[in-house]
Amino acid sequence: MLRITADVFSGRPDPVADLTDEARARAALRELTRDRELFTVPAEAPTGGLGLRGFWLEAFDDELARDFGLGSRLYLPAGAHAPAGRTAEVAERLITLAPWRAAPEGFAGQTPPVEESFRDFLLGQLAGGGRVSAADRAEPAGGTAAEQPEVTCQIEFGAFNPGFWNDDANVRAHNNCYNYASNWRTNTFAQPGRGCGHMYTGITCEEMTRASLCDGMHHRFDCFPDTEKPRYLTALVIIPGGGDFHWYRKQKEGFWGHKPGSTPARNVDNSGHVIFNPETADRGPYTIFCGYFYGCDSQRRRIR
Repeated sequence: MLRITADVFSGRPDPVADLTDEARARAALRELTRDRELFTVPAEAPTGGLGLRGFWLEAFDDELARDFGLGSRLYLPAGAHAPAGRTAEVAERLITLAPWRAAPEGFAGQTPPVEESFRDFLLGQLAGGGRVSAADRAEPAGGTAAEQPEVTCQIEFGAFNPGFWNDDANVRAHNNCYNYASNWRTNTFAQPGRGCGHMYTGITCEEMTRASLCDGMHHRFDCFPDTEKPRYLTALVIIPGGGDFHWYRKQKEGFWGHKPGSTPARNVDNSGHVIFNPETADRGPYTIFCGYFYGCDSQRRRIR
């Protein structure tokens, strides 16, 4: 048997997932330990703050432990405490394969059951590890404050992670700028409006805006509630004459990232300069700036 323990709770005992079928346990370990360098064997319990800290893996027979070099147990740091790189991807695989339940009764006594939404909670903790929330504020452009009140929206900025889009040739070839702006890999070369059933009929700022709003985006400073996290700041540009469109997404580091078609994701413009302002960046033929938008969780899950 293989036990996975989520190092996540404070007041309640940590939930566990037991893979009791040997074939299933071996298959899971075979997949997870391909990235063995991400796991540690800490001499003492890892330290960390509130929220997801990592996962323990432990086998309950010496043959399984020997075959996969587990020793007594291994630890995978996760969430805000994980190093950058492939750790989040491995942790996501671990979260989704595990049948989560409350801590064993012999260890914890009587405890409330783990809610059905626990897996989604873990994935949300994992996703938020490299992300920050910040205020996006619109200052009055003129007139009195009563006529043009200040608007402040809370939005998120994710860490720049181009390898997610670039390292796999299939992912790179089948995801585009709209996928990148939405931070949602569909492998369908997502198109604005296709997810809501009303795709754009022409490549103009008006039509692209309509299709994107139909998918669930908002104009900048039309705020989303916290239930729609992550809310990303994006920018849309087009080629004059209906040639093509392109999207950018602002990153936690302060610059903007983008993915031109099936080519690699990057944070530089056509002149090789890091993009700190998509309005003034070298955008090649994409000379029409259509404006800024907010994406949201329901929008990115809708795109196709």
